[in-house]
Amino acid sequence: MRDTELMVGAFYNPHLGAELANADGIDHLAMADPPAATDPWWPAIRERYTLLLHDYLGQLSEPLDERSIARARALAELYGSPWVAEHFQCLHTVDGAYNLNYVFPPLYTEEFLARFVANAKALKARLDQPLVMENIPGFFDVKASQMPEPAWLRCFFEATGVGFLLDLPHVWLQAHYRDVDPERWLAEFPLERVVELHVAGVEHDDDLKGPWIAPAEPSDEMLDFMAHAVSRCPQAKAVTFDAFSPSLAADVLFRSVERMRRAL
Repeated sequence: MRDTELMVGAFYNPHLGAELANADGIDHLAMADPPAATDPWWPAIRERYTLLLHDYLGQLSEPLDERSIARARALAELYGSPWVAEHFQCLHTVDGAYNLNYVFPPLYTEEFLARFVANAKALKARLDQPLVMENIPGFFDVKASQMPEPAWLRCFFEATGVGFLLDLPHVWLQAHYRDVDPERWLAEFPLERVVELHVAGVEHDDDLKGPWIAPAEPSDEMLDFMAHAVSRCPQAKAVTFDAFSPSLAADVLFRSVERMRRAL
């Protein structure tokens, strides 16, 4: 039995600020970037919506420095965010010599687990709001990993007590490329820890020769997957349409949120 009614929302896309400042039917907005000083719609957005901090705070395979922690605290206070979200991401090598052009998952090893646990605990202790962590898409398996992603995540959440931001398209894509049933793969994850779920569209990617995340409406299949997942996440408080792109059209955002709400 769910304690509270789910919030249904989207990401704040500044180029859609005028539409969002006057919209109905959206409960919350996730903030991927801080508001620009020149954004004329920000005061109305801040006044109108529950805002969720979902910015890049740092790479938790390494300790966050004081500047990063201060920034996270300031943004959480600015938004009045009920929780603070970060990814299980790797963007650069430890020595800083190389950067990746997209978020890359950690190696699912005991060493990376210990590093993420220690650094997430340190960040959690410095925040005034709960911390939630989002799973990263995996297009292929890395041979150096020592355990399946769901087992690694379960160990992480048990050790830290932080919440889980479940990105459903990431799970769906993994299942697709592994040629397994998405619901069966989803069942392996620690769903009892989920605080928020992300939903998005997927489209054919020419480079990958297959589906990948896109700023598009979720398919009926994805919405069915969402409804199934929500029914198995008793602590979930929010479902978010995960599309943050200057190419996103207002009608796609509003129609997606409405379809998500109906599917729930």
